[in-house]
Amino acid sequence: MSRRTLASSYHYVRFSVAPACADALSIRKSIQDAFAQSFGLISASTHVDVLWVADDGSEAVVRLAESEATKLLASVTAYSGRPRLSLVKESSFLPSLLSVHPLGES
Repeated sequence: MSRRTLASSYHYVRFSVAPACADALSIRKSIQDAFAQSFGLISASTHVDVLWVADDGSEAVVRLAESEATKLLASVTAYSGRPRLSLVKESSFLPSLLSVHPLGES
């Protein structure tokens, strides 16, 4: 019996957002600004999808290329703008982000 793994070219990141922001475009802009601040304009154009934002705006889940995940985490850590994003969990397997607590529940 052969064993198969689920290969993914995407990486998923769950962030807490402070102050709360329910606008996906503002969160995307914050990520773009973080990339620009840390790595310049070329990195600011990195493709990032905001997949989910909590109704109260306290959390968000984003998807990006596996190769860009480390740069995203580094740039968000150094970013001084608003809204502030803080890592909750990251994985190449989207359902594993639920292991902290279910999305939408505090």
